Amino acid sequence: MRFLLYINKYLYLRKVLRKQDTYIDGKYEGANVEKKKIASQKAGVWIKENQIELKKVVLKTGIQDQETLYMKPVGMGFAQEQIISTLDNFLLNPEIMVNATEIILRAKGFYKIQALKSFKPLFWIEFIVFLPKELLKYFGVDETPKGASVMMKVFQVIYWLASIFFMYHTYLKNIK
Repeated sequence: MRFLLYINKYLYLRKVLRKQDTYIDGKYEGANVEKKKIASQKAGVWIKENQIELKKVVLKTGIQDQETLYMKPVGMGFAQEQIISTLDNFLLNPEIMVNATEIILRAKGFYKIQALKSFKPLFWIEFIVFLPKELLKYFGVDETPKGASVMMKVFQVIYWLASIFFMYHTYLKNIK
């Protein structure tokens, strides 16, 4: 199940990058072919419709969205300086597209690695041994503050002691 969840997000990000390539082919490579221009428009619409989901999927990896300085023309030779989100505006200009593509590629790599970890027995052993830590992370307890780190360690020790106690009692029952 874990594999399917991560591989689905990997494939989604791969589709986003392909749509971005299609968009660029029709806009920036002097596409004279009408089919390329239409495909580019459709890809741009698809990306705009999926931008919120894209941002959610990327930010779930822990990768931070980059903010980019943008000069917005306001008319009469003047421009207004704005700081904009790379993932929210990556169809705006080529510089932002490069940054967004880099972020999406890193997120895609994260999901690929996580999907492949699903087949490694050592990952599952580590997951079971450190189950309380994983559960606290799942519930949103951040381990960076000192109090939360101590709390995670206390839960971890209690879990290990309970596991040893349970295994010992199971062993005694099986001997008799």
